[in-house]
Amino acid sequence: MDNFKSRLRLEVSELCAASEPSAFSFETTEELQPLEGIIGQDRAVRAVRFGLGMRSFGYNLYVAGSPGTGKKTLIRSLVEEIAAAEETPNDVFYVHNFDRPERPKVISVPAGVACDFREDMARLVETLKEEVPKAFKSEDYEARKNQIVSSFQERRGELLENLQREARERKLTVKLTGAQIFTLPVGEGRELTPEEYESLSESERAEIQRRQKELSETIQQVYREIRGLQQETQDRLKELDRRVALIATGSYLDDLRTDYGDYPRIGAYLEEVQRDIIDNIADFIVSEEGGGEGPRPEAVDPLKRLRVNVIVDNSKQKGAPVIEEIHPTYRNLIGYAEREARMGTLYTDFTMIRAGSMIAANRGYLILDLMDLLTTPLAWDSLKRVLQNRQVDIQDPAEQYGLVVGTLGLRPEPVEIDLKVVVLGTSELYGILYRLDEDFQKLFKIKAEFDTVMKKNDGHLEEYARFVRTLGEKEGLFPFDRHGMAVLLQHSSRMVSDKNRLSLRFSDVADLVRESNYWAGKAGKESVGAEEVRRAIDEKVYRSNLLEERVQEMIDEGSILIDTQGEVVGQINGLSVYQIGDYAFGKPTRITAQVSVGNKGIINIEREARLSGSIHDKGVLILGGYLHGKYGQTRPLSLYASICFEQSYSGVEGDSASSTELYAILSRLAGVPLRQSLAVTGSINQRGLIQPIGGVNEKIEGFYETCRAAGLTGDQGVIIPRQNVRNLMLRTDVVDAVGDGRFHVYAVETVDQGIEILTGLPAGEREADGKYPEATIHGMAQRRLEEMAEIVRRHGGDGDESTSK
Repeated sequence: MDNFKSRLRLEVSELCAASEPSAFSFETTEELQPLEGIIGQDRAVRAVRFGLGMRSFGYNLYVAGSPGTGKKTLIRSLVEEIAAAEETPNDVFYVHNFDRPERPKVISVPAGVACDFREDMARLVETLKEEVPKAFKSEDYEARKNQIVSSFQERRGELLENLQREARERKLTVKLTGAQIFTLPVGEGRELTPEEYESLSESERAEIQRRQKELSETIQQVYREIRGLQQETQDRLKELDRRVALIATGSYLDDLRTDYGDYPRIGAYLEEVQRDIIDNIADFIVSEEGGGEGPRPEAVDPLKRLRVNVIVDNSKQKGAPVIEEIHPTYRNLIGYAEREARMGTLYTDFTMIRAGSMIAANRGYLILDLMDLLTTPLAWDSLKRVLQNRQVDIQDPAEQYGLVVGTLGLRPEPVEIDLKVVVLGTSELYGILYRLDEDFQKLFKIKAEFDTVMKKNDGHLEEYARFVRTLGEKEGLFPFDRHGMAVLLQHSSRMVSDKNRLSLRFSDVADLVRESNYWAGKAGKESVGAEEVRRAIDEKVYRSNLLEERVQEMIDEGSILIDTQGEVVGQINGLSVYQIGDYAFGKPTRITAQVSVGNKGIINIEREARLSGSIHDKGVLILGGYLHGKYGQTRPLSLYASICFEQSYSGVEGDSASSTELYAILSRLAGVPLRQSLAVTGSINQRGLIQPIGGVNEKIEGFYETCRAAGLTGDQGVIIPRQNVRNLMLRTDVVDAVGDGRFHVYAVETVDQGIEILTGLPAGEREADGKYPEATIHGMAQRRLEEMAEIVRRHGGDGDESTSK
């Protein structure tokens, strides 16, 4: 048996893959060239370049990967590299819609033109505010105006004089009061007073009324002619004003038409501007005349309609824009129109329209985080709608849903959009969206997945060192010497629990570099060596392992029952991993089994108490399959077995303890004690093969700490799956203890190998008659199962209440 155990016991060289300083040709990383790009993401880079190069509809990118792999840094650098070589996109601005003010017009022009046009329009308005009043105060204008007015007055006077003559012939006189004309009787060359009129006889008054009635028809005719003259005069005055306004403004607008003749939409807008200025020329005159009373409030400035609202200015942009929206609210993505309060009403106009990041990134690239999109109301649906329709329609969502009342809203013309969207998220979210959101499949056809590990080879070791060099240059850190790099790379392999791979979570690696630099500075050194890296690792552990120490103290005090010596039937040390944020540690857990006569099979106490996860439940069910395959080939099993994680008061998940649970059941069936100096981890299949598990380093080190606290005897150790040997990157103190023979690590491939190490007895092979040798674990277990089956048979098949063994 000792030879058997020796064969399964791992050598020191198998417990950790140390990086040798001799693998590096430099003394310090300062001798290296800085790293360009990111290490080990060739697949992702290839996918990103392809996606960025595809201009067809729907070829937006979903970048998947765990946090800390550098995906955001890589995406940003690749996008900026490609964008720099592309054309600079157009400017975008809004102008007033003179026909429908609530529908401002959008105009797109080459980069730099929009701001020039905005300034030119502002100068035009200021110029006209000076020149138009001058034109209307000129002698020529006054002379023409007076001529028109005099002509009207002359013709009006003639009509009234003729009317007065006819009235005198009828012994009447005509009076004008404002716009009204009426008649009064005359007697003895003068107007009759009301008293005199009343003193006339009835026949005399009737005669006067007859004459007034005859004259009223003439009065109406004169009245109509005067009104016609007034309208004609007003039209002539307006035409005069139009001509003067056209002369005063025409040259300035002609200059603008010439300057912007290459842009048809600006030309059409200037035509509308000219018509509006001429139709509303009084606005310029009032503006001038009101100057002595102080400036007109901007909110009611009638000339505000002639402004130009530039929402995208690419005059200083080189190449295509690259925008990373870190707060993708609806307003930040789509855009909005600001509002201001006027007498209790919220008011807005086209000058208050603001662009969102999707408009700002037009003809360029927009980078977003998926979780931010999904957790921000309306953001995800709004993004998809824009990508589908290829235009941004700036609307207030509150108005759409009737949440804002008493407002003057806008419906600006939509902005045509052509941009590439890059969304950063996890692989899990990608799978969920791909299954449940049919739009997602159509809009994000490119997936670029970032890996978390890469193979450990000479080329990657060199690139790792160059990464340290680049980070040091960027942040002013000390260089690493070759010994420090060796420890850093060894820890990188430990981070991924793989001797042959390195971590690509460069945010964690960078943190370790910075913290090592700190300790080097504390030590007064100018380079980072192995000691400083180990110090940084140890300090990080110390900052995080308070719970680990508390659990170990409870084990030491006996509050948590764990044996590290002796032998017990049906009791074994399992291994659990606790994850607290970014820190994981392992500790042993006592697992016990009880077996009795019955027909309920294996009972998982954790499941019955609703403390067991589905994967753990599956592992327990596999135990039943193993037992039936091993012992139920010739007769039915009559078994009631219960499994319990002792002193476990929280959930249990995973199947890494399934082999451990099986060993406890076999021990109880065979009546053979298990070594308490050993802890076990590993899942099994129904054939009894041991399968790999996660957290192997933490589990081994957790039991080592418990044994060290109780006192290392040289008989203690851990049994792990053979497949996990490649994952071993144990701490130096654990490796030293194994080298000194004070602790052991066994790697097994089958349940039989594990049970033989735990009991010191052979497991046993099935013979031709289907039985196992009596002096073996399986033989003793089989015999006990046969005894229980006989008890059940004698009791008529009901053995649930029998005593346990």
